[in-house]
Amino acid sequence: MEHARKLDVTRQEYVKQKIVLVEEQFDIPNKRSIKKFFMRVSCFFMFAIPICLLLQSHFESQQLLYSSKMNQLQQASIELKDTKSEIEDSNHLINQLSDDEFIIEMARKNLFFSKEGEIIFPNIK
Repeated sequence: MEHARKLDVTRQEYVKQKIVLVEEQFDIPNKRSIKKFFMRVSCFFMFAIPICLLLQSHFESQQLLYSSKMNQLQQASIELKDTKSEIEDSNHLINQLSDDEFIIEMARKNLFFSKEGEIIFPNIK
């Protein structure tokens, strides 16, 4: 029985040693570790803030470039519509000029050509 008590006591001491070791691991941080922490944080911000500012300026310049390109695109699309309508009008005029009756009618209106025995009175304003 005495032997059992010795084992029990040694077990309790072993458990106490483990408890003490665990408590020692969570010691209050000393001044050196706090100083290291602040140095790391300050180094992080020394690099992070300029990089963030650089990225922000790059983003703003890209935004400005994008808006100018969108304006150019809108202007180009308006010019394209105008050009298409001019081409359509020109093609229509080309088709009309291939017709002999249209040419005769235009000559009578603009150049005052007349048929035999017809008198034309121009409307001059």
